[in-house]
Amino acid sequence: MLPPAPPVSVVILTLDEEVNLPDCLDSCAWCDDVHVLDSGSTDRTAEIAEAAGVPVHVNAFESFGKQRNWATDHIPTQHPWVFHLDADERFTPELVAELVTLFGARDQPHHQPLDAFRCPHKMLLMGTWLKRSEGYPVYQVRLFHTQRMRFVDHGHGQREPDDAKLGTLQEPYLHEAYRRGVFDWVQRHNHHSQREAEAVVFGDGGNARIADLFTADRTTRRRALKALSYRLPGRPWLRWASTLFLQRGLLDGKAAFTYANLMRLYDQMTVTKIKVLKAGWKAADE
Repeated sequence: MLPPAPPVSVVILTLDEEVNLPDCLDSCAWCDDVHVLDSGSTDRTAEIAEAAGVPVHVNAFESFGKQRNWATDHIPTQHPWVFHLDADERFTPELVAELVTLFGARDQPHHQPLDAFRCPHKMLLMGTWLKRSEGYPVYQVRLFHTQRMRFVDHGHGQREPDDAKLGTLQEPYLHEAYRRGVFDWVQRHNHHSQREAEAVVFGDGGNARIADLFTADRTTRRRALKALSYRLPGRPWLRWASTLFLQRGLLDGKAAFTYANLMRLYDQMTVTKIKVLKAGWKAADE
């Protein structure tokens, strides 16, 4: 007898994900309504999804917030509650069981009054869970009611509106962000660092309220610390040292050194682009 499945649809965001998509789809086997939202892949991503009986929708990528909102507006999901995955992420049986506890089974759904749920993830590198290096748990809103939730772009990612009524899941999904190799990671984070730099210079990415540093909410506190860190000299090396020593990433093993070096590189790209953007902005004003 199959275990009960929750009344939740799944949308998977993809771009050239033939390496990651099969395992992601396998982890969604419990779901009766899975969709792929592709950004224009040139590999076998669409073919793999269609062979698995999963409909493919295509929309040019502008930002994560806009892409997730496009999915809500244009993909006819069977269930009002939707979980968004990237192709390098996976469900676990424990997470699916928690969804059943929250929403009931498909034949006996529970009413859920919240707008969305923040979800933790386990970052994996070289087969190692970077528990301390990444500061687990780190949360993102991935599970939400399509009629109650819209995303707001922020930096290279997205955030929920300030007035959203949020819950928090305890069980994480898995994130294998480095499976496509370091070259691919550098390419993607070159783009991410540009968007983050633009948010700092032209948006509110570098603004932090002192009160947020002392709030009990872990996500708010983490965001405030990140915003404050842009003002610190030597930010890339501070990130490296914080990852390995303050967060005790050393205890995660060899993979922690690779992760710390990659994040130092990402921060160096971001800091350099902030300086370039500020210099260009000042020159334009003058």
